[in-house]
Amino acid sequence: MTRKLPRSDQLDIATLSGLFRHTTNSYKYLFFISLLTLAKDRIFENNDGICLREIETEMLVTAWYPHVYFKLSFGSQDKIASALQSIPHTDDDRNLLSRSGRGKLRKRLASCNEVQKYQLMRYVPHRILRPFFAVETRGMPDQRVNREVFNLSAELFDERRPLFRFDDSEEFICLHPDWIAYLKQHQTILEGWALWHWSDHMQRRNPGIPAVTRKLFPPDRRAPLYAQRRFWDTAIDETSIRCIYTGKKLSFGYELDHFLPWRFVAHDQLWNLVPVDSQANSSKSDRIPSEMYIDSLADTQCAGLSIVRDRSSEEKWKKEVEPYITDLYIAPEETLESEKLKSAYHRTLKPLMSIAEQQGFQSGWTYK
Repeated sequence: MTRKLPRSDQLDIATLSGLFRHTTNSYKYLFFISLLTLAKDRIFENNDGICLREIETEMLVTAWYPHVYFKLSFGSQDKIASALQSIPHTDDDRNLLSRSGRGKLRKRLASCNEVQKYQLMRYVPHRILRPFFAVETRGMPDQRVNREVFNLSAELFDERRPLFRFDDSEEFICLHPDWIAYLKQHQTILEGWALWHWSDHMQRRNPGIPAVTRKLFPPDRRAPLYAQRRFWDTAIDETSIRCIYTGKKLSFGYELDHFLPWRFVAHDQLWNLVPVDSQANSSKSDRIPSEMYIDSLADTQCAGLSIVRDRSSEEKWKKEVEPYITDLYIAPEETLESEKLKSAYHRTLKPLMSIAEQQGFQSGWTYK
């Protein structure tokens, strides 16, 4: 990210800009994002301070979606994933994606004492502040850093203006008034800056995983599949389309299946959507299907594309076929040739299916 943070004559913006330098775990990203969220919720008023336990809960709320819903990795030494795994999951977890659902999740996480054993707040608040006292703590033994940062943030609060200081109990932090004003004035830029760094960190921790940036925060709602259904309605109206899992001839009561689960790809591209029997769709759920279905998927896609090509204008055809060209690395005319389309699907899907299996998605599903 090339954009610099807004300047300030009163504050050490250079230190804030380097906040995520040499960061190997997720804690700093999640702490700062959570701090911004809670400060905004308080309309940037900090009279009573912000409880570290509340920040910890917000960190877990932010991490819940990419970890539990998409199985993204935070790194081998990161304890965020372990803390989340200590929290019982329920069948209602899908409903936690909404804004109101996040409130329910927040209450569940806040009431789970099991999280405390991971001591997520043991180091990160002090390490966030340490760069503001770089000279005083340079070369200091690690076991002394927390106490020294605690003392310095109190003693030099007015003079050095660190981001925050601790209260006497070390259970609350108090943002510096000048930083409150800065965060309020530039909240949109700061959120974008922090989220860019968070996304970059997670992409590096999950190489080869598709659409990592779309898996970090839940949408308010999933987009409807109107255009995709119109595509397949046209194909079913013109020719015989059979379910790739059951072999049954499909009518307009079909379901649209994400061949690779949405929880893995996080998109609704047409090349990954295929009409199937409703019972098969329910049985498959978020499993990875057996490779034995790839040829049938390609044949069905080829049939659908051929029908739509014959009935569409050149402009509409280019729009329909664009995702296939981009994601399957295939020429437009090759989408209408069964063998070439099968080859493109095998070449594209097999590595992704392997990655999904490594992430913990159940693989090799077949309809019985």
